[in-house]
Amino acid sequence: MLNTRTCRIDVATLRQFMENILGAVGCDVATARVLAEVHLEADLRGIGVQGLNHLINSHVAKLKSGKEKPNVKPNLVHDRDAIAVIDGQSGPGPIAALFAAELAAQKAHKTGCAAVGVRNSHDLYMAGYYAERIARMGAIGFVFSDDVIPVVHPVGGAEPAIGSNPMAIAVPSEGEPFLIDFAPCATLPTYVRYTKRYGGRLPEGVAHDALGRPTTDPYSVSDGSALQRGLGAIAPLGNKGYGLLLAIDFLSGALMGCDMGSDHASKPKVTKGHLFVAIDPAAFGDPRHFRQAVSARIGAIKGSRKATDTDEIRVPGERSFACRARNLRDGRVNIDAICWEDALKLAKELDLEAPAATT
Repeated sequence: MLNTRTCRIDVATLRQFMENILGAVGCDVATARVLAEVHLEADLRGIGVQGLNHLINSHVAKLKSGKEKPNVKPNLVHDRDAIAVIDGQSGPGPIAALFAAELAAQKAHKTGCAAVGVRNSHDLYMAGYYAERIARMGAIGFVFSDDVIPVVHPVGGAEPAIGSNPMAIAVPSEGEPFLIDFAPCATLPTYVRYTKRYGGRLPEGVAHDALGRPTTDPYSVSDGSALQRGLGAIAPLGNKGYGLLLAIDFLSGALMGCDMGSDHASKPKVTKGHLFVAIDPAAFGDPRHFRQAVSARIGAIKGSRKATDTDEIRVPGERSFACRARNLRDGRVNIDAICWEDALKLAKELDLEAPAATT
């Protein structure tokens, strides 16, 4: 059982704390502000694995090691009416991803549909953040991201061969966008790492050990923190998840000229790719009617007959939007207590003043 203790942190205070941490490991003010906002949005939405937890346990390590260059700017290397390619310059993934998402939406409004690829990048975190950005610019957004470190076994295989490869789709409506954001595998490498940190066991059925046997021991499973040989792997979400993982490899890895999963094994330096696709509903008809149709369909689904053990039918994205609104109204956000302890240790190492938390 993982840690369930949480503490409450003032939202503005947490944002500034994140910016201070990022500044202390080399980010300039503008870069720190953008990166902090991405991680803060994850915590606001109750997706703690991509929030402060990921910032202090993954993002900071990449910046401190020099693998991720903090202040380089993405470079547009190929630009056509409906297509663009961006070189992330081995800088922070969110900086290149935001550039790409906004450029894809802008191009789609001119051409009807546009695709923007990113190469030579790092983790973008929370893929849905960028798909949502496209949707809020009035287009349908698709995001695919190739995780280069292998952590997932193929169907019928035992060893890590595929990254966790997240994807997201966002569709404009008359209210909040419809938003689905997931990785097509049974659990995330982040959860494997945190299960170790919290002294827990993995759920049944989400991973195999190095011999292909089901395991709940997180120490016998690759956790994505580095290329780990001789360990087991996370399971794909069946044949369909396996197929999606490979498709995302091809769309955001091969198409971008980047590495994919086990390609990592033979190369001293790997490159990570992302793909952003935007479709303008106006290319097919009245965008207002499209948004109305989406909202009506969501309403019909939510109003359909519920199962006896269900209080409410929700659609993807609804819970996280509600959580975000609630936290912003309250002005505070829940942070895992062990994560907060780790953040305080990091602050001490970086000679930063740590803010106070409440239980």
